[in-house]
Amino acid sequence: MPVDTRPGIRRPLGLLTSLLIVLSGLAPAPAHAESTAESSAETIANALGESPVYVDPVYSSVLSEEARAEAVTTIEESGLPVRVVLTPLLAGDDWDGDASALAAAVHDRMGGAGHYLVLEGDSFRGQDLPPSVDGSPDLRAHYAALASSYATEFDGSVGERMERAVEFAVSDDPEAVYEEYVSAYEDSREAAPEPAGNAEGSDIESPEGAAAMWPWVLGTVALLALLGGGYLLWTRRPTAPSMPQHAAFANASQARRESLERQAERELIEVGERLGAMEPATGTDAALSLGRALDAHDAARRVAEHLGEGSSLADVVGVLVLLDLAEDGLAAAGKGRRWSGADRRRHCYANPLHGTGTTDTDWRQLGATRSVRVPLCGGCVKAVRGRTRLAALQVEHEGRSVPYYEVPVEESVWAATGFGSLSDDLVERILRGERSGRR
Repeated sequence: MPVDTRPGIRRPLGLLTSLLIVLSGLAPAPAHAESTAESSAETIANALGESPVYVDPVYSSVLSEEARAEAVTTIEESGLPVRVVLTPLLAGDDWDGDASALAAAVHDRMGGAGHYLVLEGDSFRGQDLPPSVDGSPDLRAHYAALASSYATEFDGSVGERMERAVEFAVSDDPEAVYEEYVSAYEDSREAAPEPAGNAEGSDIESPEGAAAMWPWVLGTVALLALLGGGYLLWTRRPTAPSMPQHAAFANASQARRESLERQAERELIEVGERLGAMEPATGTDAALSLGRALDAHDAARRVAEHLGEGSSLADVVGVLVLLDLAEDGLAAAGKGRRWSGADRRRHCYANPLHGTGTTDTDWRQLGATRSVRVPLCGGCVKAVRGRTRLAALQVEHEGRSVPYYEVPVEESVWAATGFGSLSDDLVERILRGERSGRR
């Protein structure tokens, strides 16, 4: 999956960054402490006007001057508007720890086209603004940031990741580079040796041992077959003919999914174009809302990139939900307001395809002992009141069709968040790579 994460790897760099930020916070604050989002974005934008690589002093100890100079040279020789930003990002700061919000605020002051590589934690996030030029998407920063993680096997230093991200961003086809490194990474994981079995060969593994054991094995099998057959003849009842496969239902379900995939693909392009043409109201709140919309669109794109074989219907529906969140952010940006969870539309918990005309309702799953308050559409509210099953979104899990919310939460971000109806961090989870339990 194109996610910038990998299970089982600890990243001490994130802890180092946090420590550096804390230590820098111990310094005396200036008398005119006016570090607002607007002034900070202005500072970064002005610096990027002089050099395409901005490095906050906090990172001076983890990024050498040589690495910075090399990145600047590479970008300037390419002639592309690639911009690198290394600045502390933490929850509650000017951008609430959101790299997309930072990029949007800086780009709002710089204008034109820009491909931003922003350090977020210990990896880079790529943000291309606007997402498309003349209707043709140019997502070089997006693919370059992802490729840099795969190229360094998710364990490179800041300098190494920046070097690769810049190299890929100025290449002729960053998307092809990304696909190449993803393929190589997945091949290397598949080629990894399986855990070794018992090194000591048993008697059965040797020809002599096998020959000695066969009479006993065959005798035992024959005895069990005789006993089992006699029991079955004694107890067996006539069996009912097996039911035929409902191919018509399967075909209808497949057609429905293909229709939703086409809808998701179409809306992904349409929302992207609207984001590219968006001129938000002035002010930090509008910029943050636009950043939120870009984030949600980015999350939808990441999920959509992997629709098809191996994905579930929930993934398709998730793309549509994320695009709705992007539109909510766009609406807030157009009004000059900061987007918040209270502003967004809430999809039906049982099935987001039922729409966003929902009412918070106490619902208890059949057989459960406690209830949970969830947003439900009118039809599902009636089902709750009539104590009948909800018309839930069905997905395949372990060979059978179940409501999506019955999939273990550690295997599905959609079940864990109720497609965002239970929590407001769906977009963040997707951007961290928590899609459908594949990390």
